[in-house]
Amino acid sequence: MQQLPPYPDAEAVVMAMLAGIAPTVTATPADISTPLIRVQRVGGSDDRVTDYPRIEVCVFYPVAQDGDTAAAWAMAEQCRQTILAARCTVVAGALCDNATTATPPQLLPWDNPNLRRIAATFVLAFRRPRV
Repeated sequence: MQQLPPYPDAEAVVMAMLAGIAPTVTATPADISTPLIRVQRVGGSDDRVTDYPRIEVCVFYPVAQDGDTAAAWAMAEQCRQTILAARCTVVAGALCDNATTATPPQLLPWDNPNLRRIAATFVLAFRRPRV
């Protein structure tokens, strides 16, 4: 039986997409003092040719002054538009065939009241690389 090559690492690809916006991580640090983006694969499927990862993108944004909440929303929207613009492009060596919004940015509770967490979920499509 022939071993198939792996699909691109969806988290790594999305982190590369968003790296120009803010630092990106796959695990939430205990202390967040500057804006950051957490990228996590939260599901998806494949059809043996294309991987359809479901990716959650969370913007964590400290709010210390007026305007910080608006800046957090703007950063979340910038993430969304960056991901949607990746359709039919090569990012970090992976061809992104498609990108759609499954859940638009929404404010979610967080333990720290001085920190905004805005999450959105996207479905992407990456073909298996040829060897």
